[in-house]
Amino acid sequence: MKKALISSVSVLALLALAACGEDEEAARASAETAVEQAANETREAAEATGEAVAETAQNAADAASEVAQSASETASRLADDATQAAEDAADTAAQMADDAGEAVQQAAEDAGAMAGEAGDALRDAAGNLADAANETAEGAGQMLENAAEGAGEALEGIADTAQNALAAAGLAGPLAGTRWVSPDSDTAFVAFDAGTVSGNGGCNTFTGSYETGEDGALTVGPLASTRKACEAEIMTAETAFLAALGSASAYSVEGDTLTLNDASGSQLIALSRAAQN
Repeated sequence: MKKALISSVSVLALLALAACGEDEEAARASAETAVEQAANETREAAEATGEAVAETAQNAADAASEVAQSASETASRLADDATQAAEDAADTAAQMADDAGEAVQQAAEDAGAMAGEAGDALRDAAGNLADAANETAEGAGQMLENAAEGAGEALEGIADTAQNALAAAGLAGPLAGTRWVSPDSDTAFVAFDAGTVSGNGGCNTFTGSYETGEDGALTVGPLASTRKACEAEIMTAETAFLAALGSASAYSVEGDTLTLNDASGSQLIALSRAAQN
């Protein structure tokens, strides 16, 4: 650049000399030479400057390329690391889920097995208790039945003995030797003998004493009975039947019907004469 400026100054100086009257041809040749030299120098300076600029640009491009390459490699490495970390995390989560699922399944299977064993044990225990209870109930029922039968036979024997004694003493009343049945039950009946009364209330047998007096006066009891248990409906009817007998204060017989009344004259029960065997 300095050379070009110097050459330009030289050209101007030569032109100035030419203007001062020197030889015009010599001045022109010198000027052309100076101009050519200045052009060459300018061209050389431009080429040098262009080469310097091109080299600087190339260096900058190379540096930028290296930076870009480095950044790309760094980004790729970071992306690979992130991908690997995500895959590792996914594998870990999947493994943890599998482990948790297996643990839950195992716990459910264990709980089911324990529940089944407990249920079997409870069923066995309940069955054993039920069997034992049935055996105990059957044994108790048989004992009660035997005792009832024995008591009934004993009561019948006592009644027969009392009846025979009263008959021998001439104390048998108008009801002696009669048997009456309840219209509300297939099994309830009362039989009057000489001074004794016996029968069945529908479930239990009973016996006791009775007395008859003038004008149909009647006193029954006290009565003793067995203590078997029957259905509630039967037990209710039996209680009413025995209560009517025990509350009787008077009686009347019309045809085949025996009516028992209380002290106020109200009817307690009406019985039908049993068919003769």
